[in-house]
Amino acid sequence: MLRLALLLPLALLPACATIVNGSSQTVTVSTTPPAATCTLDRVGQRIGAIAATPGSVRVDKSKNDLSVTCAKDGYQTATVTHPPSFGGATFANILFGLVGGPIAVIVDASSGANYSYPEDIRLDLAQAPAPRLPGISLNAPVMDGASRAMPVSARR
Repeated sequence: MLRLALLLPLALLPACATIVNGSSQTVTVSTTPPAATCTLDRVGQRIGAIAATPGSVRVDKSKNDLSVTCAKDGYQTATVTHPPSFGGATFANILFGLVGGPIAVIVDASSGANYSYPEDIRLDLAQAPAPRLPGISLNAPVMDGASRAMPVSARR
């Protein structure tokens, strides 16, 4: 009976990262200048969007990189990609989870709970270059007041 009482808490340790950290997190995106629209993608699929920065979105954790793309009129579109960082709770499962360790590692890996993304992501948007106007050729004929082309040699 005493042995069962000692083993019961160990059996509750499986999926430590899933229980402690959860399988999703909030990511806040801010830009300079503010009020940009942003999308969050992972493995080619849209997983979130922010209508105007700064803003936050809740995303599921994963072993895959998170790409954030922000755009604003008059500015160049910017993209940044963040790989997830590996959490230490999974190591605790391996070291201390004598009963549920292997199961906990599998649960944490499948839920993505053993990974996390940066909580704050910042992007600087560069101002878009001004549109170029067509150049004026110095050799092009010039119209005089009578709508006649003047030769280049007659100009002064």
